[in-house]
Amino acid sequence: MSSESGLDTARFGRLLLLIGFVTATSLLTSAQVLPNDLFSVAVVAIGSVALVTAIIGFLIAAGATYDEQMSASGR
Repeated sequence: MSSESGLDTARFGRLLLLIGFVTATSLLTSAQVLPNDLFSVAVVAIGSVALVTAIIGFLIAAGATYDEQMSASGR
């Protein structure tokens, strides 16, 4: 939890770092293992999963911030 009001940037930053690491590892592994035609499909699939995961992470961080502000205001 963040002591200041606003989005918990530390949590969101750690999540983006983790997503970036997993995506890079998956792409490097796919580049070595898959043929060129299938690698193009893998890039799109892995990128789509990374994007959706980042959006969900942002929504979770925003929801946690909203809940924290609502509980602080007494509503």
